[in-house]
Amino acid sequence: MYTGAMNISLPLSPEEQAESERRGAAAGTDLSALILEALHEKLDEQNGSSGETTPYEQWHKEFRAWIADQRSRNPDFDDSGGSIYD
Repeated sequence: MYTGAMNISLPLSPEEQAESERRGAAAGTDLSALILEALHEKLDEQNGSSGETTPYEQWHKEFRAWIADQRSRNPDFDDSGGSIYD
């Protein structure tokens, strides 16, 4: 198993560093763990897999809203079903 380390230089103002450290401490972690977590979240977001699932009710509501927003590409198309028997 590879357990190497990567050194990254992140230019922060003293205020940004203090705020980041404060947020890390509030989250119960150190700054490097906080940055690593943010990096993983960003990469997951870009790959389309946030690791979190949307509750079904919310997904269904958003899906129905998306469907309602779709417009027909052929408004003259008869999809009533009756015309297939003519």
